[in-house]
Amino acid sequence: MKKFLLVTAAIVAAVAVLVGVTLPPRRLALAAPTDGTLPGIVHVHTNRSDGLSPPDEIAAAAARAGLKFVVFTDHGDATRRPDPPVYRSGVLCLDGVEISTTGGHYVALDMPASPYPLHGEARDVVEDVRRLGGFGIAAHPDSPKPQLRWQEWTAPFDGIELLNPDTSWRLWTQQATAAIRSPKSSTPGSTWHARRRLAAALLDYPFRPAETIAGLIQASDALAYRWAALATRRRVVTLAGIDAHARLDLRDDPSNSRYALPLPGYEPSFRVMSIHVRPDRALSGIASVDAAIVMRAIRGGHSYTAIDGIATPASFALTATNEHGTVHEGDELGAGGPVRLRVRSNAPPGFTTKVWNGATELSGDHHEQDFTVPASGEPAVYWVEILSTDRPSPVVWIRSNAIYVRGSEPPARPPTRSPAAASLPIFDGRSAAGWRVEHDPTSLAAVETAPTVGGAELRFRYGLSGGASVGQVAALAFDTPRGTPYDRLTFSIRAEHPMRISVQLRGGEGQPAGDRWQRAVYVDTVEQQRTVYFDDLTPVGETHASTPALESIRSLLFVVDATHTKMGDSGRIWIKRAELQR
Repeated sequence: MKKFLLVTAAIVAAVAVLVGVTLPPRRLALAAPTDGTLPGIVHVHTNRSDGLSPPDEIAAAAARAGLKFVVFTDHGDATRRPDPPVYRSGVLCLDGVEISTTGGHYVALDMPASPYPLHGEARDVVEDVRRLGGFGIAAHPDSPKPQLRWQEWTAPFDGIELLNPDTSWRLWTQQATAAIRSPKSSTPGSTWHARRRLAAALLDYPFRPAETIAGLIQASDALAYRWAALATRRRVVTLAGIDAHARLDLRDDPSNSRYALPLPGYEPSFRVMSIHVRPDRALSGIASVDAAIVMRAIRGGHSYTAIDGIATPASFALTATNEHGTVHEGDELGAGGPVRLRVRSNAPPGFTTKVWNGATELSGDHHEQDFTVPASGEPAVYWVEILSTDRPSPVVWIRSNAIYVRGSEPPARPPTRSPAAASLPIFDGRSAAGWRVEHDPTSLAAVETAPTVGGAELRFRYGLSGGASVGQVAALAFDTPRGTPYDRLTFSIRAEHPMRISVQLRGGEGQPAGDRWQRAVYVDTVEQQRTVYFDDLTPVGETHASTPALESIRSLLFVVDATHTKMGDSGRIWIKRAELQR
């Protein structure tokens, strides 16, 4: 027994020494903020999806952490009606959704329920969220997991998560396991460094959870450069997403792991970082009114991100002044005459403030809490970061949104396509000859002509069964003449209710059913003309080629499937005119 006690004491002493060596600095306690902002958090998961706790418990944790608002973003397809804004434990709770696309995850806020599932290509989901009046954020865009990483950089998303602790954890885990997964491509030094950091984090977390997580956050320079390039052309709001689940998966790919720990908890996560929004008026205490105030600030980029695990509470303001007036972060200022940038914060001694223009440092090494920086009157994207340079590895403490100085020149127009020089009608408003339906055994479909003023239109009726979504499909098909490489399809279409359908080409060699490529299009209840360019199509599943060989296309299809349609849905689609063009 004595030997056992001695061994136990030695182990405890060794752990205590390790913790003493690796324990991160205690976060600094600062004076009360004077900037008039409201601290809150975005990107929180509840037990509605893969989070641990219900909204009431999460709101109570947010209240203990000093937050004023929380935005829940459970995984879904946006067809669930969002909960109305409500105060829980004195915290304003908003309900959003995190949507999975083929090009990453997209967080949608301030949006009604969608009439159809939002899935498929990222560009389509971005378009749908905007059409529904929502505000969309590219979530964890630099995640090392391909399914989570944002890939559709040409889509007009509204905001981007520049910081995400879940991504940082995955990056550290990926580095730590690199030698196991890819021995030839791993770097021993970085692998062992990552393993030491993760081991230290697990030891230190029980003692200083917020500080430990904050020390693991990695800001991506490559991501910042991507944002800067976009911001020169349009406004893109930047913010941090806490991505809180209150569960820690023990592998870098949680979807393949059955083992998870109930940490970091919601309250420790909420003490790591926060978004400070600058409201345009005081909160009223009425949830619906206050939700609109908070969302106006988020939409307008009137906010900054603070890493509270380093120092708290943060206070910060960035303004720009020229002959046109004075604006705050998130706003645009007309170019003309010199610009005076003013930065105010409660940054502690030893912290360093830098002022940037896009990806170029404009003025650095500031240690004052209130200073100005002169700048030219040329178009620019000004933003500020404050670093905690009083530690061995500097960590971002505050990251502002940008002030956009814009010139009077009109925005660049998107490139236009050449007009069609030849066309082949495949429905001319008279006969349904050549058209047929295809469907799986559990679904129904039919096609017929319906009379209209001056002619007829194709009427496609479909009904998907209410069972499992796998394989359910109803399609309107037309066999195209092979050997003529048309490069687009133009058609007029409407539907019984708003929906998306997939326009597909089938062709290629080697598979009985033929390779397929698709482009989803939005169909409204009012007739609209649509043009689908075939070089814009993407493969459906595995194909022999990434793009279709137009001269060998066998058929064209209008497809209703489970990607964009609720199970059990039925309806009618009308096509008034359709022609292949080149």
